[in-house]
Amino acid sequence: MLIDQVDLDCLEAIRETNELVASLAFLAPAATPPVLLRGRLMAQLQPRPAQHQRKQNWIWPLGWAVAAGLTLFAFLEWQERDLLQQQLQVTRGQIQSLSEEAQRNRQVLAILMARDSRSIRLVSTAPEAPVLRAHWSQTGGMVLVGSNIPVPAAGRSLQLWVVPKQGNPISAGVFQPDANGQVMLIAASAASPEHAAALAISDEPAGGSPQPTTKPTWVGALGGE
Repeated sequence: MLIDQVDLDCLEAIRETNELVASLAFLAPAATPPVLLRGRLMAQLQPRPAQHQRKQNWIWPLGWAVAAGLTLFAFLEWQERDLLQQQLQVTRGQIQSLSEEAQRNRQVLAILMARDSRSIRLVSTAPEAPVLRAHWSQTGGMVLVGSNIPVPAAGRSLQLWVVPKQGNPISAGVFQPDANGQVMLIAASAASPEHAAALAISDEPAGGSPQPTTKPTWVGALGGE
């Protein structure tokens, strides 16, 4: 019984102590919190729309930057594709030119190698004038070659003639030396070597003439070496 009474006394003492501790908070004087601390506390308690706005503020410039980058990339890609197309056209033109040159070279070689090919040397009465040479095959055709040939005056051209044994000269082609004075003309003529007496070259208006209008500058008798 004595022990039970002691336990009851201890519990009552503990209860009174808890009540006393709880009452101490009301004994402290009222105090105003510092302004800085109060501002921080209120800032923490307030919602944060400004932060969301800041996110939106940098999202828009980022979107414009990405769009501008994509536009620039598309422009550069288009420009590169256009450049490649131009280069492709140039390459195709070069291939076409090389193909045509190869075709001419094959035709010239066929004329030179033909069994019935005849060589005609065309000389000029002008002092120190270069010599041209024609190779004529009944089956392959005719080619005229020369070096260091003077370029005719503006509005003029050189014209090759087949001088038949009977009748008027027959045009075999109009030509111009290149910038280096080189001549290679694959000529076309209705006449045949058997009916020709000579070949001649005269200075004519640009595009040629139906018949020679000037005295021939170069002449070569057929079969002359």
